[in-house]
Amino acid sequence: MLIKVIDTKGRQRWINAAYVKALRASGSMTEIEVAGWTSKVRVAQELDEVAAAINMAMPEFGAPIGAEAAQNQGQAASQAAVIGMVLGG
Repeated sequence: MLIKVIDTKGRQRWINAAYVKALRASGSMTEIEVAGWTSKVRVAQELDEVAAAINMAMPEFGAPIGAEAAQNQGQAASQAAVIGMVLGG
């Protein structure tokens, strides 16, 4: 699944969650390393939040879950699909 990312310069990027190689905390920012990209993407969001959004985008790699849990997870993933947005300006 593709995840919309807004970097610290306000540019929109789409990342295939399967190609995320590493996440690194950098103060209150997170650096996302993507396979095949020459530079890292910095977003204004905590590391744990970015990791959770990426994990939700890839449910097929997790443990098997029931239909109701899968539906709830899908709804959460659609709500958390944008990474790095700064609310309130």
